[in-house]
Amino acid sequence: MARPQNPQRKPQLLEDILDYLQDKNLADLSFRPLAEALGISSYMLVYHFGHREQLLEEIVHQVQAQLPAPSQEQLADLDALALRQLLLQIWERSQTPQSRVLQRLGFEAAIQQAATQHTGPSQSALAGAALRPPGFSLWRDAASGWLRVRGADERTAAAEGTFFAAGLCGLWFGQVVAAEPPQGSTAAFHLLLERLLQAAP
Repeated sequence: MARPQNPQRKPQLLEDILDYLQDKNLADLSFRPLAEALGISSYMLVYHFGHREQLLEEIVHQVQAQLPAPSQEQLADLDALALRQLLLQIWERSQTPQSRVLQRLGFEAAIQQAATQHTGPSQSALAGAALRPPGFSLWRDAASGWLRVRGADERTAAAEGTFFAAGLCGLWFGQVVAAEPPQGSTAAFHLLLERLLQAAP
């Protein structure tokens, strides 16, 4: 009788998979060649991830964990100056080569999940926030929550939070896909940040 796999192995497997994918496209990802590259059995991948679509979802969550957006609670007590400093620090961290790789993988996984939702048999398993660009919902909710705490009405907070999240994810997407220069993206981020701060009453 085969010995059951250790569930604690899954986080390390995800790290190994992200390392393996640093210079590869997710479109070509399949369990057998991935298992061979990692020196494990394809059964181990099936045991931990079930199927390819589930692995894509796990990659999105792992990217979000390594490039985390702040929660509404983390931002609630920050004044405008403290919020500006925090978001500038997060932007700076997002500009490292490793962060660019994670952003690319997150976007690729989210796009492939969206395609699978429309064409594959497991639509219900893939529905939800994971289909959005990595971190979009978290950034939208954090920005909207900060504005509500500062006195913005619900409609304004929701619209401005969505605008900020879409702008931020769009800047990252431009850097990954269109190789936008960092200077231009950083200047645009400063404009986006000032827009968010000025939306507070």
